[in-house]
Amino acid sequence: MAFRKNDEPTPVYYQLQVEIKNKIESGEWKSGSMIPPERVFTEEYQVSVGTVKKALSNLVNDGYLLRKQGKGTFVTGTSLRREQLRYYRLFNHFHDESPKIDVKLIDIQPVKGDKQINRYLNLKPSQSLFCVKRVLLTATTPLIYTVSYLPQHLFKELDRLPRDLFEKELFYLILEENYAVSTVSNQELIGAIAADEDMARFLEVEVESPLVSIEMLSYTYKERPYEYRLSYCQTRTRKIFREY
Repeated sequence: MAFRKNDEPTPVYYQLQVEIKNKIESGEWKSGSMIPPERVFTEEYQVSVGTVKKALSNLVNDGYLLRKQGKGTFVTGTSLRREQLRYYRLFNHFHDESPKIDVKLIDIQPVKGDKQINRYLNLKPSQSLFCVKRVLLTATTPLIYTVSYLPQHLFKELDRLPRDLFEKELFYLILEENYAVSTVSNQELIGAIAADEDMARFLEVEVESPLVSIEMLSYTYKERPYEYRLSYCQTRTRKIFREY
């Protein structure tokens, strides 16, 4: 297959970029799989090495591909971003080691759509959601209470998965392995909030205690949002560590 160069005003590298992107978004190339070497693209599409490099580089920058030195280029997905997806790293000080985090599943329930949340998730107001509530602990100390909202039509029967799965496996790997939804990027809003009764109960603090609040949107391919999450963090004993 060769791209048309004379009649097509779109740059050839961009045509190749779109071709590769379509293979990823359609599921033809699975998350975590290695893509063909550059020479295969040059032969199959009759383009230069420079064209291939530019297309692949743009897709790396866009989050679709991940280069591993000495191994090759892979389709980005949750499994390849395992460490990056550990959002809650809790340190006492710089150069500290993050403790083991345990997860306690509080509840998974189907709920009616919420006007604001559905707008964030590009859903119609009437579309239903799943609400997943969890508490993250170190030893027996609860540190973070999270409430996630996900579209029911994307995650059918999420509430029927084994309960202990949510306490043993990384949340995003569960979604990828059971629903083929890969996490490509996230956005966060960080603020402060006073604990209400639910937050206080799950975090074992007084009502009105100050908490760090984190709103997060998670995106899969095609810049499609699929999770809206609210996290409430008590930082009396440990602080949230972020590395950029």
